[in-house]
Amino acid sequence: MISRTTSRHVVLLCLLVAAGEFCVRGPARAIRFGKFNDFSGMYVASRRWIEGTDPYQSSHFKTTWVASGGEYFGGNRGSESNLRPVYPPSSLPVLAIFAFFRWLPARSLFLLSAVALFPLLLWAVLRLGRLQWRSNAGLFSCAFALALAPWHAAIASQSITAQAVELAVIGACLTSQIAGGVLIGLALCLKPQMVLWFVFYEIAKKQWCRVLTTCVAFAAVTLLALNRMPNSWLDSYRDNLRYFFATGDVNDFTLANPIRFDLLNVQVPLYYITRISRLANVLSCMITALLTFFWSRRRYQSDCARLAAIVLIGLLPVYQRTYNAGVVVIVLPYAISRWSETRCKPLTALCGVFLVPGTAVLQTLHEHHWVSDFAWNQNWWVNLLLGPHATWAILGIVAVLLFSPESAGLRDPLRLGQAVERASGTNRPGVVRNSRVP
Repeated sequence: MISRTTSRHVVLLCLLVAAGEFCVRGPARAIRFGKFNDFSGMYVASRRWIEGTDPYQSSHFKTTWVASGGEYFGGNRGSESNLRPVYPPSSLPVLAIFAFFRWLPARSLFLLSAVALFPLLLWAVLRLGRLQWRSNAGLFSCAFALALAPWHAAIASQSITAQAVELAVIGACLTSQIAGGVLIGLALCLKPQMVLWFVFYEIAKKQWCRVLTTCVAFAAVTLLALNRMPNSWLDSYRDNLRYFFATGDVNDFTLANPIRFDLLNVQVPLYYITRISRLANVLSCMITALLTFFWSRRRYQSDCARLAAIVLIGLLPVYQRTYNAGVVVIVLPYAISRWSETRCKPLTALCGVFLVPGTAVLQTLHEHHWVSDFAWNQNWWVNLLLGPHATWAILGIVAVLLFSPESAGLRDPLRLGQAVERASGTNRPGVVRNSRVP
């Protein structure tokens, strides 16, 4: 039998190892390989917006990029969409904070903001889960979160997904509805297709002041953005969207895209079954609508479970990349602290799928011909099971959160080591209560 001291040391070791992995695979990779990354396109767009010119005009992308200190490159860096920013106008004023600087300082500040917000994200999810960070369950939840591969990828590629999710989760947990609404509103400006589901969560809780503040913040920033736009911006934006979703490009969910498994949206396996793009889109919307209906009818004991379920449902119907799966961090305090519940064991296991960059491993195997082109494009087990495994993991988490019954006697979380303590003859209470959690 394991003593409490030993279990504590094991948890602390896990936390130390996970923190090291987070630093090496996240910010260290961003510094090493960050000459051109996901932030580059929106940096150029926001810089042009500050100048009062068309932020979406691709013909001036390289000129602005090189003039701001970016390294010159030929071609389009593998995809035409790399030179065509498509994030909405609402993101431009928010990112202007960084675009006032030249590229290298801007890149460093943007990276610093993502890393600095991450501890606040951990605090927020623990608070939503009513879990004390000093407990074994709290520390292990932090270790698990630090080890999640989607967060490493989001920070290394400097995707604005990291800041959007961090701001939205922090805003959802704040007691102040005004401050919480402002943070969710800023996150909505950056990533509407993800953060909109946080707004649905607030609506379901009838937090009308927070919802109104979110809408006002989003509207104010959007109006500010549109006020500086030239008349031609909408045509440029539409043109960029056509390239962004072009058949065979990196964001296409059909078989024409060789890296389609980097997408999370459920259209990837649905298209393989139907071979009709429009039908795959319709089916994904129907699945999302049905799951949202069940979510609205479910009475949750935990804010963590309630928020995690709707946000994960939101990953299914529209374009999402694998690093957006970092939102599973919301599930962790709930699953780990309630380990004695049967439903939380598969929840933890499904979250564990994201401890490994499975999609990147598969793509590397394909590039080195360990997985043949025939298997990559034709075999059902690759296209329905192995390739979209992250999508199935998300669907599995959603299914558990929606349909499996909660234990009535476990309204507050238990410490991770409680089962061990009972087995060793100790009987220390491990319930942590926090009446201020919204």
